[in-house]
Amino acid sequence: MHARQLILLLLIASIAFAANSVTITIDGSGSMKDRIGNERKFEIARNATLCLIDSIKEGDEVAIFVFEDYHKVSLILPFTTNKEAMRSAVRSMTSEFGSTDLRAGINVSASYALANASNANKVILVVSDGGAASSALNATAKAFHERGISKIQVIGLNVKNDTNAGKALDNIATNGGGIFYSTLDYATACDAFKEAYNDAAVDEGGKCCPLLIILPLALAICISISKS
Repeated sequence: MHARQLILLLLIASIAFAANSVTITIDGSGSMKDRIGNERKFEIARNATLCLIDSIKEGDEVAIFVFEDYHKVSLILPFTTNKEAMRSAVRSMTSEFGSTDLRAGINVSASYALANASNANKVILVVSDGGAASSALNATAKAFHERGISKIQVIGLNVKNDTNAGKALDNIATNGGGIFYSTLDYATACDAFKEAYNDAAVDEGGKCCPLLIILPLALAICISISKS
């Protein structure tokens, strides 16, 4: 096989089986101890993350952070494709529930993704109830997007779209190439988490085309190249 043909096949395979690197960054500030109904916001975020893991495409890798106090951002889970490891890390995650440091949460998790993610599609899912969200973070989100973070998706836990916090989170997402999702717009928080993931995943979770289409197309192109 000629080098050009091999390169072409590898390129097609990379498109057909593209995977995603997803970094979930969860707010662990003091306000996340507040309850919505009978459940703390932090517990809602934990349960929604567990629910999301069930929908993560096989082959996608996930890392998890909690920003839990001023300048304290904890790596709960390094990148892994092992769903049991993901679940175990989420079930055991805790927080000091200190000050909100959304800037540090984005800085640390996005920097980690740029340095350690295995896939070209690097997605950050930021989960917060809006504390410390401001226009000052727009430039931060934009800078990471320009450096290689594909999308910063922001999930506002019990945050209305038309509030100051909602607008600030929306602007952070927009500058980061992503979308803002208010959990109030969904039946469950898990639905918001799953939509944020699905909207950012490469070709609906990395699936480009069925192999019955990809392989004959690749063969036809290779035959054409070999005759040229």
